[in-house]
Amino acid sequence: MAEQHGGAPAQDGAAGPPSREVADGTVLVSVLTRILAEWTAPDFLTAVAAREGVDLDPGAITMVTILANSGPQRPSRLAADMVTGASNISKILARLITAGLARRIADPTDARAQLVELTASGQRTAAALVRAGDGLVDELFAGWTEPDRKEFTRLLARFGDATTALSGRLRHATWAPGRPTPTLKHPPAPLRKEH
Repeated sequence: MAEQHGGAPAQDGAAGPPSREVADGTVLVSVLTRILAEWTAPDFLTAVAAREGVDLDPGAITMVTILANSGPQRPSRLAADMVTGASNISKILARLITAGLARRIADPTDARAQLVELTASGQRTAAALVRAGDGLVDELFAGWTEPDRKEFTRLLARFGDATTALSGRLRHATWAPGRPTPTLKHPPAPLRKEH
């Protein structure tokens, strides 16, 4: 019986250790899964925000961040950005309005619709969240050289762009049983080249 990578016995006829590409991909997915689990855990997000005196639940933190970055939004757009339903958006928005952090305003492009925007207090809260995020990044990068920080940030942005592009292609694909690759319903937009 042959041995596999890591000393575990392989079944007769099984291939040897995984290729470097497969091993690297497995490690990357494992690390990203662990990071996502940590970063999206409600207690982690609220604890990071609390460092700057922000006492909000994760959904409210996310909504404040989106509104601060994107400006006034329709509730339907917030639901899409937060990958949740209208009912959940209404509950989060009600909490933010009660706390004086957000308000509904008329949509200037459609008299039937409303937008959600941050109040002045909401803007201050958003700034506190930015400070909390900056502090988190500084803490995570402790001991890293400046060139390493810049290179990691550059590569992570590139990886993020590739992830967004793949996500868009997958959303516009249909999968046929037994086929390893999808058939595109609509061709994706061309990717922008990195300069």
